[in-house]
Amino acid sequence: MNTTPFSTDKQSSETVYNQFADYINTAILNKSIPVGSQLSSITNASREYHISRDSVLAAYRVLINKRIIVSKPGKGYFVNALRTMDTLRIFVLFDAMNQYKETLYKSLLASLGSKYQIDIAFHYYNPKLFDLLITNAKGKYDYYMLIPHFNCDVSASLDKIPPDRLLLLDALPNGYDRPCAAVYQDFASDCYEGLKRLYPKLKKYRGLHIVYNDNFQYMPNDFFIGSLRFSEEFHLPVFVERNFDVSLIERDHCYMAISERDIASVLKVIDQNNWKVSEDVGLMSLDDTPMKEVLIGGITTLTTDFEDMGKVAARIIRKREIKKVANVWRLLDRGSV
Repeated sequence: MNTTPFSTDKQSSETVYNQFADYINTAILNKSIPVGSQLSSITNASREYHISRDSVLAAYRVLINKRIIVSKPGKGYFVNALRTMDTLRIFVLFDAMNQYKETLYKSLLASLGSKYQIDIAFHYYNPKLFDLLITNAKGKYDYYMLIPHFNCDVSASLDKIPPDRLLLLDALPNGYDRPCAAVYQDFASDCYEGLKRLYPKLKKYRGLHIVYNDNFQYMPNDFFIGSLRFSEEFHLPVFVERNFDVSLIERDHCYMAISERDIASVLKVIDQNNWKVSEDVGLMSLDDTPMKEVLIGGITTLTTDFEDMGKVAARIIRKREIKKVANVWRLLDRGSV
């Protein structure tokens, strides 16, 4: 390797192998060792730099984990990429991109800063694709932020990632108790508490209908558990309307239209009947967006704080913490109920 001499700093708190790994990385960054070139064998590097074979091997393993070099069986070690040692690579696997996930993503980027490289992918509620993307990313990143938005068991896929490198976002699968990090919504509790706070307004309606016709909208079973708990306690009928025919909307009922597409369909029927929102028909939604804030003067929404979710997740990654945090939620009562 054509580099400046290496010498161990005996006063440093860093191990010899970390010092050597940093030395090799610096040589790669200043192009003394070009990308694609072969590094000295472990035996030759040990002789050349006067350190043990174990230290050379440990240093190479550090660089491999950072994807700075790669090991080719039977051939040796080769420079893979120009990347600093302190840059952490994070694999983010979202369900689908929408307005609030964009808010979460931007918050992650801003909160993590320049020393973190994020690659993002989407599974679109397909458990097979979810598993394939995790399998392909396994071993290539320092951390994995996954959104397991499924009402089926995907624990086998999650188990492919070491628990100390796994952070679950937005959803925490029931019964998944590995000691990994998570920033999640407590859907059952959040739904119940939000509807409970809205009850003084909801009680004037003959029923609450949860409408979600959009195929790219995740609705956790726990959310319905929370709504049914509210229904039983406050004696207000709650109807779960999957693939709901919006032409069947009735006066004196309240509709929780989940997606903006569903909101538009409900508003169209309300307008056709010359009804007034909050007087003849109630309208609310789940997960806030700028459109819901301004449409018809504002739509009442139960929402988690996706910006805060990004900040908390970034803080957990930066501090190398392993803990589970229930994200904050809000009821944004804008008078549409």
